[in-house]
Amino acid sequence: MISYCIAVYRPTYARLLLADLVAKTSVPYEILVWLNVADAMFDTEIDTAIASGVPLRVVGRTPDNIGMVAYGKLFRAARYPLIVQIDDDVVCISRGIAQRADRLFRRFPRVRQLVSDVWQDEHTTGARPPIEQYTAFDSNEGLYSGPIDGWFAIYHRSILPLLLDVPMAPYFPLGGTIRARLARRGQHGVLDRGMKVFHVVGPEYAAAFGMLQFEIEKYRRLNRPELVAWYESYPGDSAAVEDNVRRVAAIRAALE
Repeated sequence: MISYCIAVYRPTYARLLLADLVAKTSVPYEILVWLNVADAMFDTEIDTAIASGVPLRVVGRTPDNIGMVAYGKLFRAARYPLIVQIDDDVVCISRGIAQRADRLFRRFPRVRQLVSDVWQDEHTTGARPPIEQYTAFDSNEGLYSGPIDGWFAIYHRSILPLLLDVPMAPYFPLGGTIRARLARRGQHGVLDRGMKVFHVVGPEYAAAFGMLQFEIEKYRRLNRPELVAWYESYPGDSAAVEDNVRRVAAIRAALE
């Protein structure tokens, strides 16, 4: 029923995501990964998962980070009706997502893209703008029109040609681009508040995962000085980090 596609650059996050997908998916599924990083321990973990029967496949790997370009290759390899683009810094999901997406696509045949809501608190936006920027598409179902991207975007297979027609680049807003293209066709991409993921955005939670310096260097390479300054501003004292480690555990339990 569902093909999860992940371009992996940060194994620290991705190993948690893979485990959560396996634990919380109760329909036929496959996990397709493209490795944008060389990590022997992660390779071993993948091999172990495959040997244990997890429907996981490494579609390809590159020594340099090709970023979003990998998703075209992943989408082509996908076999199921629901095709999911997932950022590799999503670390857990709510249950029943595939079943919900299948039902919503059937109920709303003009909706061809569903983007999950994200965990938000005083430490993270999860990359989602304030809900005031959205308008109701169907409030009873928790569906809203507004700014969306591909942190966890489920596409109906019928738009696969559209997905493959996008001129991918290493850093590319695929989810938002697809929403705009769907709108020109009289179709819809919407935010679904009935499904939720924990998307690790912001210095507090990055530090809790030991990824603060990684994120700083990433945004330096992307020439995003405002984000570098935000991540560098985090004091990073041990008490604050330990507090946020506990918060992470509570968030993951809340999405259980």
